[in-house]
Amino acid sequence: MRIKQLYFVLTLALFNSFASAQAPTATIIMPAGILCSEVPHTFSCITTGTISAYSWSLSPNSGFTMNPNNFSSSVSITFTNALTYSLTLFVANSSGTFATGGFVTISKTAKADYRAELSNKGFPAYLQLVNHSSNYSSLIWDFYGAAATHTGEVVQETYATPGNYTVSLIALGASGCNDTLDYKFVIDDVSDVKLVNIFTPNNDGVNDVFKPITKGLFEMRVWVYDRWGVLMHEWSGIGGSWDGYTTSGIKCDDGVYFYVIEAKGFDGKEHKLKSSLTLTR
Repeated sequence: MRIKQLYFVLTLALFNSFASAQAPTATIIMPAGILCSEVPHTFSCITTGTISAYSWSLSPNSGFTMNPNNFSSSVSITFTNALTYSLTLFVANSSGTFATGGFVTISKTAKADYRAELSNKGFPAYLQLVNHSSNYSSLIWDFYGAAATHTGEVVQETYATPGNYTVSLIALGASGCNDTLDYKFVIDDVSDVKLVNIFTPNNDGVNDVFKPITKGLFEMRVWVYDRWGVLMHEWSGIGGSWDGYTTSGIKCDDGVYFYVIEAKGFDGKEHKLKSSLTLTR
């Protein structure tokens, strides 16, 4: 009985010694699809044999970051350069070292960027977007809920109702390496008129016309009178203004004038205002 037990132990020890002596092999599992810069890609492997050490290397050896490190069984690599790299994996155990590799081609990812200007706080609002993207071949501006997209370098959109809105810029890069940047904004639902009490129509490009500051209006009428109640100028519409001349084209004198505003907002509010205005050249 003792002899049989000793034979079993010796047989098991010989078997384990044979198994640990197996030389390693490895096959790299590449990420699927197009590989783009600025995006992490995971590289893993299938191995045979008991692996005691891993080592990943890339040539050229710059233009990327590797996590957690190059001695892991799988690595996440983010490339910054659009190049073709040579990737090599070494695996080792006490019986030897095995190397395998392949080529990795990286396409440059577009970088979506723009400047957004939202005028006339409230509504109607006018949104202007100016493209500042890089590494792109073409653009798509997606105005959610709009009838069509836009593709220009500078685009404008008018919003006549309040609410929460989103615009997306899609910068199309090489081989489908695209980038998207969203712009979210809110248009208030309160109309307002702010009165102006002085203007200087001297053609210096600063405060040359009288125009109330408004938001959220769809209708407005303005009448301007002199101190004796004589009508000097009037207009109808949100975009109107007074340049300091009468309706017949006569230059008005410096002094104090009076104006009346009647307006309606998209929120249903009606505005009826009176104020004085000083004209000085």
